[in-house]
Amino acid sequence: MENLKLTREQRDILYHTEHRAAGGFYCGGGKEMEALVTAGLMEYAGKKSFVPDPYYKITSKGRAALRAAN
Repeated sequence: MENLKLTREQRDILYHTEHRAAGGFYCGGGKEMEALVTAGLMEYAGKKSFVPDPYYKITSKGRAALRAAN
């Protein structure tokens, strides 16, 4: 992805979501997640009543950024 510099934590979030997260959903928010959502690399996927943190999923743009970062 041109002009897109991912931090190590952002790359880790994208990688975890793509390859390890159950059902492809990442649970948790924060500054790095907000930056990923703003950049269109992750998107809000909802909440569960029994989990306090929101869930997110990777977008096609996020997958492309992850491939470009590796």
